Amino acid sequence: MTGELSLYRRWRPKRFSEVVGQDVVVATLKRAVAQGKLHHAYLFAGQRGVGKTTLARILARAANCLSPEDGEPCNRCPNCSRILSGQSLDVVEIDGASHRGIDQVRQLREEVTFLPAGARYKVYIIDEVHMLTQEAFNALLKTLEEPPPHVLFIFATTEPHKVPATVLSRCQAFWLQPIPEELIAAKVAEVAKAEGFELAPGAAEFLARRSGGSLRDALVLLEQLGRAGPITPESVEAYLGLPPRAQVDSFLEALLSQDSAKALEIVADLSRRGRDLALFSEELLARARDRAVSGEDRLLPLLPALVELRAQLPRAFSRKLHLELFVLEKCGVPQNPPREENIPPPSPPPKEEKQESEEAEPLGAPAAKEAIQGEEPCSETPQKEEDVWTRLLRAAWEKRADLGVFLAPAAATYVDGILRLTLPEGYRFHYESLKEKEIFAALQEVAREFFDPLLAVEVVYAGNDGPRSLTLEEAARLLAESLEGEIINP
Repeated sequence: MTGELSLYRRWRPKRFSEVVGQDVVVATLKRAVAQGKLHHAYLFAGQRGVGKTTLARILARAANCLSPEDGEPCNRCPNCSRILSGQSLDVVEIDGASHRGIDQVRQLREEVTFLPAGARYKVYIIDEVHMLTQEAFNALLKTLEEPPPHVLFIFATTEPHKVPATVLSRCQAFWLQPIPEELIAAKVAEVAKAEGFELAPGAAEFLARRSGGSLRDALVLLEQLGRAGPITPESVEAYLGLPPRAQVDSFLEALLSQDSAKALEIVADLSRRGRDLALFSEELLARARDRAVSGEDRLLPLLPALVELRAQLPRAFSRKLHLELFVLEKCGVPQNPPREENIPPPSPPPKEEKQESEEAEPLGAPAAKEAIQGEEPCSETPQKEEDVWTRLLRAAWEKRADLGVFLAPAAATYVDGILRLTLPEGYRFHYESLKEKEIFAALQEVAREFFDPLLAVEVVYAGNDGPRSLTLEEAARLLAESLEGEIINP
């Protein structure tokens, strides 16, 4: 019963003229059928959902049709009816992924010697043919070199580069293109009307854009969303976990106005809600393109950077960090550098009261550079003393954006000329990044601007063990390394 079939199967084309978006391929195949000049082997290559298997099945019926109509199968004769119902012994569909070994191909070679049971051609459709092993391809090659006149091979693949050149050279290959969005949208609207689905304005176009050139994917989405009520662009966004368009536009506006604080706030919100940041970058590029095409030329300088971001983000080791660095590169350092949530800023302990003349010295002076003292941070600290770490952190962001990101969750103590930075548990990557040669050198350079004397900088990871104090031997080692000396044992 047709009611048991999924939507895309019910609407699968049964004639060449019903195939969407592959006009050149369809015209060539129809002409070959009408003139009786079929090749012994065809290969259809292209992404998923563009019609490879559909064309193979239509061609199998057209080649065996008893009453072809200008190269089209009639779909009424006994041969067409048996093939449509899956009862024909002369059309065999093989899944290359599960029948990829040499034994299966040897069995196929034995079967091709037999004449068709009632059709003109014995047709073998091998889907995902690139999954066959090299030995299986070698065994198949002999049959392709000297095929029986009653056999027709039709191969389909999403990865034609994995098919050996010796096999490709013996096939008539067709490269199926992604289906244009406007054609997908028109087909979606047609199917929705016939199936009784309610489409809001713009929903068909939105589904077409999200399908990525695959009509099958668009129809699958249509069926899934249509059962829940009216289909709107917002319902598609919610179903696919896409960011709201208003948020995408806000991010683009933040980039254009170089408002890094606003852009970083959006990144943090997306991360908290578990959104796919790679998908967000895809929506950014698509929206920026749409706005640029509609006349907003101020977005043109941003497009190349968004294209690069879209290509890099799916492969990034930390998508959130990569997107944050992209914001800092385009917008600069925010006025108030953001800190990781639940990590309180390090607060230096109070220091002894100074004379009035000493208090008037600038924060950058040697006397003020020792604002962070002691082993334990103190929460009750005058605001002026807190500015030392804040200024250091800001200088780190200005020198290297990644240095500022890696330092943000750290707690700092300064004792006897040694600046100690402790990364809390869960920030192992930040710790390892700060230990890298170039980043550590930049950290030392920034730290010297705020601490005098600065004998050494130590970066530690609290982990499960928690921070610990330096031993006398460790302090001596750090001091010797800083002064380029060595420790002489008595």
